[in-house]
Amino acid sequence: MRKRGLWGGQHGKMKRASSVERLWLAMALAQLWGVSLGCQSEEKLEAKVLQHEPGASLPERHIAHRRRKRAVGQLPARRLSCGVRARLILLAMQSQSQPLPVGIWRAEPWPETITAPQKQLKPSALNKKKTQKEKERRKRQKRRAREHARAQG
Repeated sequence: MRKRGLWGGQHGKMKRASSVERLWLAMALAQLWGVSLGCQSEEKLEAKVLQHEPGASLPERHIAHRRRKRAVGQLPARRLSCGVRARLILLAMQSQSQPLPVGIWRAEPWPETITAPQKQLKPSALNKKKTQKEKERRKRQKRRAREHARAQG
């Protein structure tokens, strides 16, 4: 268990080992509870995403299917860890004066396939790529306009 991070244990200036042990036990239990809350929240989000799959009602040849970044039924990449998600949930519940939830641990099956994370391009590379695409698009527009003018004239 780390002393610094999510629960602010790095601010304690304790000198007695028994006090530190109790603090670390409390922090470990808080972390366990928090991760269980975050996992529950993520599970609800996954169920909602799978239930309302974007573009599921569109025909197969629709452009949304061709531009899709992930496979049908594949969940989007995780953006928040379960611990951070739990902290946000607890802050929201506290600000709304709601009672604190009880965390539940559920065993999940191991994933059958693992998708490697994709390396994100640097902003300069993204801008360069965008300008290249924009140039190609303008080129295509000019070519179509010339062809249209030839067909008309």
